[in-house]
Amino acid sequence: MRRQNKIKLQRRRRRKFFWLFAAAAVSALVFGEQVALLYVLSTLAMCGLLIAVAFSNLEAKDAEMQAAAVGEEADNRSARSRNLGAGERRAA
Repeated sequence: MRRQNKIKLQRRRRRKFFWLFAAAAVSALVFGEQVALLYVLSTLAMCGLLIAVAFSNLEAKDAEMQAAAVGEEADNRSARSRNLGAGERRAA
């Protein structure tokens, strides 16, 4: 368990250093008046993000979630009908 916590801390630290480096790089480009290069880098980053979204299987995940919700609702309805049936039998 202790090793897993250590790995999580290392990942967090690495992520923080990445964002710190990215912020420093953007600041250096802005202060160095290299806005054209910053524009190209941001365009490439947006293309990468759009490609990642395009290849992600969002439709299948939505279908899984919808099927789970329908199944849960069906379970709730059957439980309610069982309870109603038991109540009618007691009253008779």
